[in-house]
Amino acid sequence: MKKKFSLHLRITPGRAALVIWATGLLLLALCSLWAMREDNEAARERLAVQARNTAVQLSALLAVPAWDVDELAARTIVMAAMEDERIYAVKVQTPQGMLEGQRRNYQWEPVPWDDEMAEDAVAGLSPLRVEGRPVGTVQVYVAPRVSQEETALAARRELWRFVLSGMLWTAGLAVVFRLRRGRGSEIAHGADMSSVPPESAAAEMARTEAAPSGALPVMSGMAELAGACPCDADRSTPGNGNDEGLEALLPNAAGEIVSPVLGLAFMRRHDHAWHVAAGLFRHCFAHAPGLMSRLYEEGDRTSLCRLGHLLEKAAPCLGAERLAGAAKDMQTALHGPDGLRATLAVEECVLALDEVLDSLR
Repeated sequence: MKKKFSLHLRITPGRAALVIWATGLLLLALCSLWAMREDNEAARERLAVQARNTAVQLSALLAVPAWDVDELAARTIVMAAMEDERIYAVKVQTPQGMLEGQRRNYQWEPVPWDDEMAEDAVAGLSPLRVEGRPVGTVQVYVAPRVSQEETALAARRELWRFVLSGMLWTAGLAVVFRLRRGRGSEIAHGADMSSVPPESAAAEMARTEAAPSGALPVMSGMAELAGACPCDADRSTPGNGNDEGLEALLPNAAGEIVSPVLGLAFMRRHDHAWHVAAGLFRHCFAHAPGLMSRLYEEGDRTSLCRLGHLLEKAAPCLGAERLAGAAKDMQTALHGPDGLRATLAVEECVLALDEVLDSLR
C-alpha cells in the first residue's frame, strides 16, 4: 500500500517536539493565569467581607437607644471610621435622605460625600436599627488599592513559577529528545553492522592483525580479493565471458591501492556484497526524505538536484528502478518553469525513497 502525504504537512521529529514543547508552555501559562484569577477573586472577597464587617460595627455604634438620628453624633462616628486608611467612603442613609457621608479625594483625604466614586470600591451594607426599628442603612466602601500590593506579589510569584516551570519543561524535553535521538542512531548503526556477514568482519580483523607495521591494510585486502578471483574451473563454466575479461586485468591491478577491477570481480563472486551495498545506502540516505522536503521548502533547487543526481546513480545498485526514474524526473522538473510539476516530482521522489528505505529495514 502506497503512502500518501503532503510535502508541506510532513511531520518530522523536530516539529513534533516543537509542538509538544509549545503545548506544555501553553498549559503552564494557562495554569498561572488561572491561579492569578483565583488570587484576585479571593482578594476581592476579602475586601467584601471587610466592608460588611465594618458596616455592621458602625451600625452597632449608631444604634444606641438614646440616639434619635443626631447628625453631630453620626458625623463624629463617621469621621472616626474614616481614620482607617483602608476605608474609602462611609455613608449613613435614612428614609428622609442621607444623614452623613464622607469619601476620599485623589489625595486620599476625607471630604464630604458628593456621589462621585473615583475608585472601584467594594461595598458593604448593614441595616441601621434603633430599639429594633429600621431607621436607615450604613454603607461602607473599601478601596481595592489596599490589596494591590498582595495582588502584585502574587503576580510576581506566579510569573517566577511559570518561568522556572518552563525552564524545567524545556530542559526535560530536550533531554528526552536527545536520548531518543541517540537511541535511534544506535539502533540504525546496529542494523547497518548486522547487514555485513560475520565472515567478512572476521576476515577484516584477520587481515588487520596479519598486516605488518607500516604496511597498508588496503594492500592485504587487495591480495585477498585477488585470491578470491575465479579459478580455472570457473573459467570453463559457460556464460562467464565478462569474468574472463576481468581476470585478464587482475595482474595489472594487483599493485594498486584501490582497484575498481578487483572490487567488481569480488562483487560478482560474492552474493553478500549486495547486502553491504544496501546497508551503506540505508545509512547514507536515512535522512534524505526530510532533507529533500526542507530543501524544497527553502527553495534550494541546486542542492536538491545534486541529491537527486546521487540517488539516480545509487539506486540502480539496489535494483530500485522506480527511485532512479523518480530522481531523474525530479531533476528535469526542477530545471523547468512549471512549479506544480516540480512539486509533484519532488513528492514522488520522496515517496519512492521512503519505500526503498522501508524495504531495506
